[in-house]
Amino acid sequence: MNTEDFNFLVECPIKAPSGHNTQPWKFQNIDTGIIIQPDFKRALSVVDAENYELYISLGCALENLLIAAKQKGYNCLIKYPSNASDTIVIDITKDNSGKDTHDVLFNEITKRQVTKSKYNDKANSDRVLQQLSSSFNFEGVSLRILNGKKNYETIIPLIIEANNLQFNNKDFLNELVHWIRFSKNEAEKKKDGIWSATMGMPGLGRFLGGLVMKNFVTAKSEEKRLIDLLNHTQGLAIFISDTNNAEAWVKTGQAFQRFGLTATHLGISHAHLNMPCEESAVRQKLAKVLGLENKYPLLLIRYGYSEKMPYSYRRNLEEVIIND
Repeated sequence: MNTEDFNFLVECPIKAPSGHNTQPWKFQNIDTGIIIQPDFKRALSVVDAENYELYISLGCALENLLIAAKQKGYNCLIKYPSNASDTIVIDITKDNSGKDTHDVLFNEITKRQVTKSKYNDKANSDRVLQQLSSSFNFEGVSLRILNGKKNYETIIPLIIEANNLQFNNKDFLNELVHWIRFSKNEAEKKKDGIWSATMGMPGLGRFLGGLVMKNFVTAKSEEKRLIDLLNHTQGLAIFISDTNNAEAWVKTGQAFQRFGLTATHLGISHAHLNMPCEESAVRQKLAKVLGLENKYPLLLIRYGYSEKMPYSYRRNLEEVIIND
């Protein structure tokens, strides 16, 4: 692929979401297309020991790439990873059918964000919920939407239970603090991680910010914050996979990305509340509450209407490209 088109295609996946905004991906231009390589130097070894969320992030990046490829008139054939250390290989050929292959979601790639603020009380219409429900079609991945607090009240105790497990774990907290950027200057310099402003936090600087996080943020204070968020959330979207392997994780990421882009197109905000899926014991309880048998709830997202928050930073193109 020529360099100009390759760069165009890669500019889109680097805008995809990832756990703690670690951006755990590399892209390689090969004769037949593009390889998406997992970057395990950016893995979250505590909160994501299986690397399943890392591969969900790669799936989000992949879907952005596929949407961008349509803009350039390319057909793509995907070779999914066979294990949790494998790459994603995309064979790319020119589409000579003459058909318009553009995807309406392309324009949402730069607008989409994970919005971590409280949402307002505006309800979602049946039409909007139907559009969210039908936002993707990937074999083996389904979506359960719990709209309105009365429909997701049984999930709240599991969110709190998983939150308590995580914030009582010093290794989890250290990993989280490592990836928080406590000032705009640090966020601009690193171009990754969770910029404190995206969470509505003041710019404290690394020393003071780390001190506050490690000494004053507790499981109890986080529980209070989460309950406040859930009281200002219109609904929860749960992504469910028939299997629990690298290919399924990537497809779950693709599904989530199409959901997120569709939500953006509809003016709806979304953010992760994935703690119950990250803690294996709580994930089993979540599956039971949802009435799932031999299926895996992999991703929990809240949604609603809100104003935009500051955008997270992304690394430059040259930092994510593998040069031969």
